[in-house]
Amino acid sequence: MPSIDRSIVRHWRGATVAGIVLSVVALAGCGPSGASTGPAGAASPPANATSKASASAPPATSPAASSAVTPLSFSYHALGTQEYIDQTLSISNDGRTSVVPTLAITAVDSTGKDLPDVRVTTAYGSDRGSLVVQPGGGYDVLAFSGASASQVADVKVTVKELVPTDFPADASDVKAQPADAAGQPMSKFDAFDQVILKNPNNTAVSVRVVYLVYDQPKPGLSQQAIEVVPIGGLTTVPAGGTISVTVSGDAKASVEKYSGGPAVSVKVYFSR
Repeated sequence: MPSIDRSIVRHWRGATVAGIVLSVVALAGCGPSGASTGPAGAASPPANATSKASASAPPATSPAASSAVTPLSFSYHALGTQEYIDQTLSISNDGRTSVVPTLAITAVDSTGKDLPDVRVTTAYGSDRGSLVVQPGGGYDVLAFSGASASQVADVKVTVKELVPTDFPADASDVKAQPADAAGQPMSKFDAFDQVILKNPNNTAVSVRVVYLVYDQPKPGLSQQAIEVVPIGGLTTVPAGGTISVTVSGDAKASVEKYSGGPAVSVKVYFSR
């Protein structure tokens, strides 16, 4: 289940979770996936889930192609339970090593029909080879735009490429602490100047940081990230150490604009 974010203002959701489990497929490639900002593994499907689509295997020319077979499966969750993140794509892996997938994600309606005018974007870059997915699974956060965005009930996922990586399979989350210019801790709701990253692992790990701004939907509707702004770039956090990422450029403008707002978040995810 994607990591909880209690700072986000929530409406009580009476609607049933609309997550659908996409069927498992054997992929030609190495290793399984690992997770981004929370090593929660793939979220469990809701009780009323039905199979909608399957991920397709990468082509033979894929860098991931090998004699090994690694199953990946996906499930979309429109509504998180209680204060958990909405509109998440859970990525499940049964392999023993971390991988970096590049996914093609297509929005579909309640009948399973494609919605070609709906654009699907991700917060952590699973659609552009940016998200490292460890064994046990991970997740990404989706957003939908276009004339038919309100009709989205599920997604279809195609694995375009699956690249093995030597990223530590058992690495724990890197913690993110917003801070002022002097390094004093601040809230994610403040106009912070830097994000201090702390690595609890005994090996260095590479991460990216994003600042998410959420909308405030009517009761029963899913909450969506309306802005996803990178803070810095790919950052290597030393083993057992800390490092600071400066908030500048577009990130600084967004943090100043939305500071004090009811629905913002700072997320860290394993990347390459």
